[in-house]
Amino acid sequence: MAVVDHGLVPGQVDSEQFDLLLEGTSIRGVELIAALRDHLVGGLTGSEAWAKHGVNKSQFSRRLAVILAESARAKRLSYFYHKE
Repeated sequence: MAVVDHGLVPGQVDSEQFDLLLEGTSIRGVELIAALRDHLVGGLTGSEAWAKHGVNKSQFSRRLAVILAESARAKRLSYFYHKE
């Protein structure tokens, strides 16, 4: 299995970046989004985040993988956009 560079560090993701990444997914559950936000933006551990919001651990992990994949995709795309 290849290691994918998604560039996200829990607790160091900007809220706007999280929102933009979320827009590129089909994730819609309010509590699930809150748990993912608390983990990636707020810095809670995954277990703290899913417990706080009453989210299933498996569902949290699957949706986190979706966000990480979206970030890796955005990172790859960024090389095609030159800063002026």
